[in-house]
Amino acid sequence: MLTWSTHLLTEYFTAVNAAEDEETAIASAVERATEMVEAETGAVVREGRVLGAYGFGGTVPEAGLLAVAAGESLLDVPQVGELHAVANPLGGENADALIVCRDGEAFGAEERQMLQGMAQVLGLALRSIRVLAAERHLRAEKERQATTAQTRQRLVESLLTIQRAISARRPLPEILDAVTGGAAELLHGDATVALLLAEGGPDRRLSVASTCGRTEGGPVHEAAARAAMTGGSALISTDGVGTVIAAPVRVTGEMAGSLVAQLPGDADQYAEQRDHLDAFAQQVSLALTDARTVEAVREAHHDPVTGLPNRALFLKILNRVLASRGTETDPTSVLFIDLDRFKAVNDSLGHEAGDQLLALVARRLRSCVRASDTTARLGGDEFAALLHDSPVEAATVVGGRIVASIKEPFRVAGREVFIGASVGIATSREPVERSEALLDNADVAMYRAKKEGPGRVLVYEPYMHTEALDHLSLRGDLQRALREGEFRVQYQPLIRLADGAPTGVEALIRWHSPTRGFVSPVDFIPIAEEFGLIVDIGQWVLETSAAQVARWRRHFPDLGLNVNVSGHQLVHPRFADNVMRALAIAGLPSSAVTLELTESVLMSEPDLGKAALHVLRGLGVQLSIDDFGTGYSSLAYLRELPVDELKIDRAFIARAELTGEDLALVRTIVELAQILGLRTVAEGIENAAQLTALRRLGCAYGQGYHLYRPADPGDLPARLAARLVEDPVG
Repeated sequence: MLTWSTHLLTEYFTAVNAAEDEETAIASAVERATEMVEAETGAVVREGRVLGAYGFGGTVPEAGLLAVAAGESLLDVPQVGELHAVANPLGGENADALIVCRDGEAFGAEERQMLQGMAQVLGLALRSIRVLAAERHLRAEKERQATTAQTRQRLVESLLTIQRAISARRPLPEILDAVTGGAAELLHGDATVALLLAEGGPDRRLSVASTCGRTEGGPVHEAAARAAMTGGSALISTDGVGTVIAAPVRVTGEMAGSLVAQLPGDADQYAEQRDHLDAFAQQVSLALTDARTVEAVREAHHDPVTGLPNRALFLKILNRVLASRGTETDPTSVLFIDLDRFKAVNDSLGHEAGDQLLALVARRLRSCVRASDTTARLGGDEFAALLHDSPVEAATVVGGRIVASIKEPFRVAGREVFIGASVGIATSREPVERSEALLDNADVAMYRAKKEGPGRVLVYEPYMHTEALDHLSLRGDLQRALREGEFRVQYQPLIRLADGAPTGVEALIRWHSPTRGFVSPVDFIPIAEEFGLIVDIGQWVLETSAAQVARWRRHFPDLGLNVNVSGHQLVHPRFADNVMRALAIAGLPSSAVTLELTESVLMSEPDLGKAALHVLRGLGVQLSIDDFGTGYSSLAYLRELPVDELKIDRAFIARAELTGEDLALVRTIVELAQILGLRTVAEGIENAAQLTALRRLGCAYGQGYHLYRPADPGDLPARLAARLVEDPVG
């Protein structure tokens, strides 16, 4: 806004001061001011008359405009309605004002400040023009008029010089010194000009930010400065030394200080100098507001934790680089970096340690690229690097360097921390390339690299984009499936191997998509976990299966229910409450339910949901470790958890005829379970030989196609009843 307003104000100053008569100056000022703030209408009220009306058509609401000049904030325009109006004093003793009116949004503080400056300049120009007009009629005042014109020209030149310095982002102290120096030179040869700014704190102490001339009379300066700030307008007074003029300074509409001048002689000779000083004070306001805006822009475009550019600034830089390439074949590479295991550090050591780690990562990233390259933090634990003039081969080398650097230990919170990184690379040689598309391609490559394992560097290929789109499409289909009831549950019985009696059922989710056909849980469960849908899906399975088994228990009173639980469900803050609510609604006792968690989930995060498990165990729900034998559980850890059941992974009995090694492994697991007082369930029993061997080894329960295939709810009761009266495995 300010860069734009500074440029237009410069044009405004030039146009208004170049006018040869009042009518031209007023018309030019009203039109430019109205367009500058995107208003519909405007006018000048001067000496009780409405002049230069703009945008009203054939009927000008003069009475309404005079009321606005007197303090009204709304103007009723025939056939248009009420407009927001603001009157900006032209200076001088009369209630003259530059008025602009706008439909819709009221005028903001910066707009009001800008319009006040414009009104001051217009008032100054009108008074100067009137003086010049009087020159033609009063020869006796010719010399004074010439001096006024010269002063006006000097004022315009001084203001334009300051405006150019603000636009060029010159250092703020240099601009403020130019203001006080220019004002002192213009006002009087013996003038002292000081800029006093208010500091923070309850007393708002004033301090001198810039001064020109003798510095005597500090207390007088401060009293005049405070008076101008309180009154909100320039004032002139006489003291025992001479005349003091003070004009208030605002920053984004708030009083921030005052520009004060001390001159010799009486006050009645300095009316014009008061207007001049007020014009300089407006420049101080613009300079200070601009400086604050520049700092705000920096804060808005840089990450506060690492000091790196954020995503918005990174994309701007990337856009500029892509647009300025010397030839169409100049390669530009973007690296998308995602940290591995950062969440574990953040959760275990706290956010302060996490921020410290991110800052250290940023430092290492900068050391891996050239000084001319750009690194950025995109958000969370994601970073990016822009490599200028780097082909894919060079970018791959940099990616490998980053992975190796991040793999080295970090010293955080007094201990060594180990993390990793996955890197995706996208390179552009296209004559026209969108920065967002290039970054998205690098993101897609990073995602693929992360899926293949930690510490990978992959270059984007078009097929990855197709896979990513299918990935997102599958997410949308999953959301629709949950919303529209496309999931169903099948049930596979668990058999007591000693007598072949079914003792429970395991709930198995199935999805037949209208567009994809049958989708295996192996394909859609990981997507559901990644996008946070698994919590809702898992809760639906639990509620549906609990209600179904509760109905079956009317005929099979001892029938139990096994339900698979994801790690994402386990760490949900209301997991235990959700389980108990589902059982209460279904009327199923907690002792009939066994929750199955894979060994890999429990081993990857040893403290994952342990509190929730103990709460559920205390309420009677049982816990089973699924796929046991693949995650290398420690005996000590098994004893820490409220475990009731071990499900032996199907990989140990997958052969049609079990080998001696297979039998030894299964015997070890069974004996371990017996020592710990746990029941064992063998998965994947596909033939009679496997069943016989497991019986001999003492495995208590089993599942598999040789015993029961998963069945729909409508088919299962009859099959359960038949198996209760005959041994299916004899």
